[in-house]
Amino acid sequence: MNDKLKGLLVGLTIGMMITGATAMAASGTSVNAVVKKFDVFLEGTKKNTADGLIYNGNTYISVKDIGIAESRQISLIDNKLYLGKQQKMITENQALNILSDKIKKDAVKYNLNLMVEGLEGTKYCIRVYEDFPDHIATYGFYYVDKYTSKVTKYDIAQDKEVEI
Repeated sequence: MNDKLKGLLVGLTIGMMITGATAMAASGTSVNAVVKKFDVFLEGTKKNTADGLIYNGNTYISVKDIGIAESRQISLIDNKLYLGKQQKMITENQALNILSDKIKKDAVKYNLNLMVEGLEGTKYCIRVYEDFPDHIATYGFYYVDKYTSKVTKYDIAQDKEVEI
Protein backbone atom coordinates (compact mmCIF):
# COMPACT_ATOMS: atom_id res chain seq x y z
CA MET A 1 0.00 0.00 0.00
CA ASN A 2 2.86 2.36 0.85
CA ASP A 3 4.43 1.66 -2.57
CA LYS A 4 1.18 2.57 -4.32
CA LEU A 5 1.03 5.86 -2.45
CA LYS A 6 4.64 6.58 -3.35
CA GLY A 7 3.87 5.77 -6.98
CA LEU A 8 0.87 8.06 -6.93
CA LEU A 9 2.87 10.93 -5.47
CA VAL A 10 5.70 10.38 -7.95
CA GLY A 11 3.17 10.39 -10.79
CA LEU A 12 1.58 13.62 -9.59
CA THR A 13 4.96 15.27 -9.23
CA ILE A 14 6.00 14.16 -12.69
CA GLY A 15 2.74 15.38 -14.20
CA MET A 16 3.13 18.77 -12.56
CA MET A 17 6.69 19.03 -13.79
CA ILE A 18 5.63 18.23 -17.34
CA THR A 19 2.93 20.88 -17.12
CA GLY A 20 5.50 23.37 -15.85
CA ALA A 21 7.95 22.45 -18.60
CA THR A 22 5.21 22.86 -21.20
CA ALA A 23 4.29 26.27 -19.80
CA MET A 24 7.94 27.31 -19.80
CA ALA A 25 8.33 26.12 -23.39
CA ALA A 26 5.17 27.96 -24.40
CA SER A 27 6.55 31.20 -22.96
CA GLY A 28 9.39 31.17 -25.46
CA THR A 29 12.15 29.41 -23.51
CA SER A 30 13.59 26.47 -25.40
CA VAL A 31 14.38 23.24 -23.60
CA ASN A 32 16.31 20.23 -24.82
CA ALA A 33 14.58 17.02 -23.85
CA VAL A 34 14.67 13.46 -25.15
CA VAL A 35 11.32 11.83 -25.94
CA LYS A 36 11.37 8.12 -25.25
CA LYS A 37 8.97 5.20 -24.77
CA PHE A 38 8.96 3.66 -21.30
CA ASP A 39 7.47 0.43 -20.03
CA VAL A 40 5.54 1.28 -16.86
CA PHE A 41 5.74 -1.37 -14.13
CA LEU A 42 3.71 -1.49 -10.93
CA GLU A 43 5.09 -3.75 -8.22
CA GLY A 44 7.08 -5.75 -10.77
CA THR A 45 4.26 -6.21 -13.30
CA LYS A 46 4.26 -4.37 -16.63
CA LYS A 47 1.08 -2.29 -16.86
CA ASN A 48 1.52 -0.20 -20.01
CA THR A 49 3.95 1.61 -22.29
CA ALA A 50 4.07 5.40 -22.14
CA ASP A 51 5.79 8.26 -23.90
CA GLY A 52 8.02 10.21 -21.56
CA LEU A 53 10.64 12.91 -21.50
CA ILE A 54 14.14 12.93 -20.15
CA TYR A 55 15.21 16.43 -19.19
CA ASN A 56 18.20 17.41 -17.03
CA GLY A 57 18.58 13.82 -15.88
CA ASN A 58 14.92 13.54 -14.74
CA THR A 59 12.26 11.32 -16.28
CA TYR A 60 8.73 12.66 -16.79
CA ILE A 61 5.65 10.57 -17.61
CA SER A 62 2.09 11.90 -17.78
CA VAL A 63 -0.27 11.50 -14.85
CA LYS A 64 -2.67 9.76 -17.24
CA ASP A 65 -0.14 7.00 -17.89
CA ILE A 66 0.50 6.57 -14.16
CA GLY A 67 -3.27 6.37 -13.61
CA ILE A 68 -3.57 3.69 -16.28
CA ALA A 69 -0.77 1.72 -14.63
CA GLU A 70 -2.56 1.91 -11.28
CA SER A 71 -6.01 1.29 -12.82
CA ARG A 72 -7.29 4.60 -11.47
CA GLN A 73 -9.78 6.94 -13.06
CA ILE A 74 -8.29 10.38 -13.71
CA SER A 75 -10.21 13.58 -14.28
CA LEU A 76 -9.72 17.33 -14.12
CA ILE A 77 -12.64 19.29 -12.65
CA ASP A 78 -12.42 23.00 -11.78
CA ASN A 79 -8.60 22.94 -11.89
CA LYS A 80 -8.55 19.99 -9.48
CA LEU A 81 -6.86 16.79 -10.59
CA TYR A 82 -8.56 13.63 -9.32
CA LEU A 83 -6.92 10.21 -9.32
CA GLY A 84 -9.29 7.44 -8.34
CA LYS A 85 -12.36 8.47 -6.39
CA GLN A 86 -13.75 11.80 -7.46
CA GLN A 87 -15.31 14.37 -5.21
CA LYS A 88 -19.10 14.26 -5.50
CA MET A 89 -20.76 17.34 -6.92
CA ILE A 90 -24.46 18.22 -6.74
CA THR A 91 -26.42 19.61 -9.68
CA GLU A 92 -28.45 22.81 -9.78
CA ASN A 93 -31.67 20.82 -9.36
CA GLN A 94 -30.26 19.00 -6.34
CA ALA A 95 -29.23 22.36 -4.84
CA LEU A 96 -32.76 23.68 -5.34
CA ASN A 97 -34.21 20.58 -3.63
CA ILE A 98 -31.78 20.85 -0.71
CA LEU A 99 -32.67 24.51 -0.14
CA SER A 100 -36.39 23.83 -0.59
CA ASP A 101 -36.23 21.21 2.17
CA LYS A 102 -34.38 23.65 4.47
CA ILE A 103 -36.95 26.46 4.11
CA LYS A 104 -40.03 24.30 3.63
CA LYS A 105 -42.20 26.02 6.32
CA ASP A 106 -41.59 29.52 4.97
CA ALA A 107 -41.85 28.30 1.36
CA VAL A 108 -45.36 26.97 2.03
CA LYS A 109 -46.42 29.91 4.25
CA TYR A 110 -45.38 32.58 1.72
CA ASN A 111 -45.76 30.60 -1.51
CA LEU A 112 -42.06 31.04 -2.29
CA ASN A 113 -40.33 30.20 -5.55
CA LEU A 114 -36.67 29.35 -6.07
CA MET A 115 -34.40 30.24 -8.97
CA VAL A 116 -30.69 29.63 -9.52
CA GLU A 117 -29.02 32.96 -10.20
CA GLY A 118 -25.62 31.50 -11.04
CA LEU A 119 -22.49 29.96 -9.63
CA GLU A 120 -20.18 31.91 -7.30
CA GLY A 121 -17.01 29.95 -6.79
CA THR A 122 -18.15 26.53 -5.57
CA LYS A 123 -21.62 27.71 -4.51
CA TYR A 124 -24.92 27.90 -6.34
CA CYS A 125 -26.52 31.30 -5.70
CA ILE A 126 -30.29 30.87 -5.37
CA ARG A 127 -32.88 33.65 -5.23
CA VAL A 128 -35.98 32.91 -3.19
CA TYR A 129 -38.94 35.11 -4.09
CA GLU A 130 -42.69 35.66 -3.97
CA ASP A 131 -44.36 36.06 -7.35
CA PHE A 132 -47.19 38.61 -7.19
CA PRO A 133 -49.37 39.56 -10.20
CA ASP A 134 -47.78 43.01 -10.48
CA HIS A 135 -44.26 42.44 -9.08
CA ILE A 136 -41.75 39.99 -7.67
CA ALA A 137 -40.61 40.37 -4.04
CA THR A 138 -37.25 38.86 -3.19
CA TYR A 139 -37.38 36.92 0.06
CA GLY A 140 -33.62 36.31 0.20
CA PHE A 141 -30.49 34.97 -1.44
CA TYR A 142 -29.08 31.60 -0.42
CA TYR A 143 -25.98 29.63 -1.30
CA VAL A 144 -25.64 25.86 -1.62
CA ASP A 145 -22.09 24.53 -1.88
CA LYS A 146 -21.86 22.12 -4.81
CA TYR A 147 -19.34 19.88 -3.01
CA THR A 148 -20.56 19.89 0.61
CA SER A 149 -24.29 20.73 0.14
CA LYS A 150 -23.93 23.27 2.97
CA VAL A 151 -26.66 25.94 2.87
CA THR A 152 -26.05 29.55 3.88
CA LYS A 153 -28.14 32.71 3.60
CA TYR A 154 -26.83 36.09 2.53
CA ASP A 155 -27.48 38.57 5.36
CA ILE A 156 -27.83 41.96 3.68
CA ALA A 157 -27.53 43.95 6.93
CA GLN A 158 -24.25 42.27 7.89
CA ASP A 159 -23.07 41.86 4.27
CA LYS A 160 -22.04 38.25 4.86
CA GLU A 161 -23.22 34.67 4.62
CA VAL A 162 -24.76 33.11 7.71
CA GLU A 163 -25.58 29.49 8.42
CA ILE A 164 -29.22 28.49 8.55
